[in-house]
Amino acid sequence: MARLHLVTPEGPQLVELRAHNSLGRHPNNSIQLLDKIVSKEHCTVEQRGPEIFVLKDLGSLNGTYINGERVNGEQQLRHGDEIALGSTRARFDDGSSPVAPPAVAPAPGSPWSVMGSTHPSGGATPSAQASTVGAPLHGYATPGGAPVPGGAPAPGAGLLPQGSGTQAIPAMPDQRAPATPGVDVSDQSRAIGTQMAATQKGFLPYDQIAGNTVQLAGDYERLRLSNELSREIALERDLPSLLTKILLAMFRFVRADRGVIFLRSPSGELTPGASLRRDGTTAPISVSSTIMNHVIQERATVLTHDAAMDFAASKGKSMILNRISSAIVAPLVHNHEILGVMWLDSESLAQFQQKDMEIVTSIAAQAAMFIEINILGKKIEQEVVNRERFSRLLSPNVASRVMSGELEVKKGGQLVPEASVFNSDIRGFTRMSEGARPEAIVDMLNEYFELMVECLFKYEGTLDKFMGDGIMALWGAPVMHPDDATRSVLCALEQMELVGHFNRRRVADTNLPPLAVGMGIHTGPLVAGYLGSSKALSYTVIGDTANTSARLCGVALAGQILIGEATLARLGSKFETEELAPAHLKGKEKPFRVFNVLRRAPSAQVPASMIRPAR
Repeated sequence: MARLHLVTPEGPQLVELRAHNSLGRHPNNSIQLLDKIVSKEHCTVEQRGPEIFVLKDLGSLNGTYINGERVNGEQQLRHGDEIALGSTRARFDDGSSPVAPPAVAPAPGSPWSVMGSTHPSGGATPSAQASTVGAPLHGYATPGGAPVPGGAPAPGAGLLPQGSGTQAIPAMPDQRAPATPGVDVSDQSRAIGTQMAATQKGFLPYDQIAGNTVQLAGDYERLRLSNELSREIALERDLPSLLTKILLAMFRFVRADRGVIFLRSPSGELTPGASLRRDGTTAPISVSSTIMNHVIQERATVLTHDAAMDFAASKGKSMILNRISSAIVAPLVHNHEILGVMWLDSESLAQFQQKDMEIVTSIAAQAAMFIEINILGKKIEQEVVNRERFSRLLSPNVASRVMSGELEVKKGGQLVPEASVFNSDIRGFTRMSEGARPEAIVDMLNEYFELMVECLFKYEGTLDKFMGDGIMALWGAPVMHPDDATRSVLCALEQMELVGHFNRRRVADTNLPPLAVGMGIHTGPLVAGYLGSSKALSYTVIGDTANTSARLCGVALAGQILIGEATLARLGSKFETEELAPAHLKGKEKPFRVFNVLRRAPSAQVPASMIRPAR
């Protein structure tokens, strides 16, 4: 199979040729060359027959050379042909026999020689560094793409005019995908195309760069910093601090002027989670929504050496206004979900290398994992809060079933065939409150309710609500037991005992009058569910059963636990009761039979030794 042996500023590559291959600096080329001297769309290599490949120059500014001769129009490639474009060298291999990769530096007599010599076209040559295979080549160009006379500037030197300060422009005018207002979506797609997705690794095997100590040292430093950051990610639990640490680490090994990490909110909008400027200022950082939207849609990292030129077709003015020249933009993806975007840019052209993009992509993946862990941690914290809230509403075991998903909590009600509703009320509470300090009344009620609710949950009842000094609870919803009526009465009897202990302590300690409590329980069908608005739900019950329970509580005297026939029928002989005079309850046409629960029925077990076998 035909292929190209490439030696680029990022190192050697081996590319298998397809029927149509485009070479250039723009990300939508099938072979993207991160070379400052190469044009956006530099040349193509097309297959014209079974073994015929033709190279066509696309009017590149600095030209394409085959074996030292500039290509005018197109020229057929032959096995072993040496190709030069910008600082990039290539050798054509038709697959018929092995061919050695091209040397980094041009051979003597080649039109491309060392820095300071003259290009055949009359311009200054791009710089070349004659050293071991894989050593980086340094070539610099003006924004228009022409070589800079006099060779390469110092590393990190900007090639665009530098202003005295940073322009403060509100961050990201449109942070919502998929499109920016006023920009045609089709233009965006054509402009960005299928960018390099960090699939070709810039960290070469050791045997290929063993003699290049400069590149080995640079690669080691990047990997070391990446490892350090990984440890920091594992230890950091505060999200804003983690995002700031990531940007600080990025600035140590990527020559970015500005950096922003955007996080996606539950509504889908991107909001800045952390930002950093190398100059230390705190002015807002503007980014290109064109690139951001595309990164989100394609879920792949974008690396551009000249954003204003590479994405000119997108009509995005922000890249020019905000002096965005070089940029690496990586999505924060975890489990195929976009959690945010990491943005790094520079005002200088060609500031980043392929290895920079790979490390940024790797760190973005680690950051996304941490963000997901952070989100899950907050969900767990919220579940703990919800569990606590449910525990205040339901008995602990019921709350546990709700939180585990066994019981569904949703807006709306359902018919419960049978439930026992409990109501209690303090007799003479209004009169007791007159003249008393409000703080004292509240403290007393809180202490009283604490005892009552603890007992209520002991018997797995559901707290419906507090009504002033009253309590409403139920058994049979949302969890049903075969002995719900028995549980409700057992709870009422124990609560009466607790009221007695409470009163004795109240009288002894404060010399205040004791509380007089009456209770009512009724059993029957009702509607139970979460009622209210989407923002505030309350679990409650409605129906005649609930109303009757409240009416029984209303006629109960201090110390009485009044029940109706329906509840009595389900208690069997477990309790001693006395029937009272029929009560005239509101809403009932006929007098209502009422029973007062006195105590649990005594039960005695005969020892087995005293039981005589039947004869």
